[in-house]
Amino acid sequence: MRALAREIAFKKIYESMFNQNSNEDLQLLFDLDNLTDDEDKQFVNTLVQLYFDNKIEIDETINKLLVDYSPERIFKIDRAIISLATVEMKYYKQTPLAVVINEAVNLAKKYGTDKSYSFVNGILKSISKEI
Repeated sequence: MRALAREIAFKKIYESMFNQNSNEDLQLLFDLDNLTDDEDKQFVNTLVQLYFDNKIEIDETINKLLVDYSPERIFKIDRAIISLATVEMKYYKQTPLAVVINEAVNLAKKYGTDKSYSFVNGILKSISKEI
């Protein structure tokens, strides 16, 4: 259930946007017990740790693509989804880019606004071209 694992990782990244604590201090509000596979649990932990380890570079990667937007104007849910996908594309590299983008678009459709999925898709396609 990698999709569920990504969703949990997204929620933790989203939560961190409202809390200035480190990954170790941040309480995971979402139960990893929903994941029965230890590999999926490790996948969540790896993605979240990679996010915290590379947050500055991830933000720079995203911000340089925001031609018509200031970073503060981006819906935080979209930002968290884009950040998670960027982590997986740039640092995890075990999932095909098309799969990462598709999973991110699905998260945007589930949690974002009516326009989120197309915004997320556009930004991630630009990032994938750089990789």
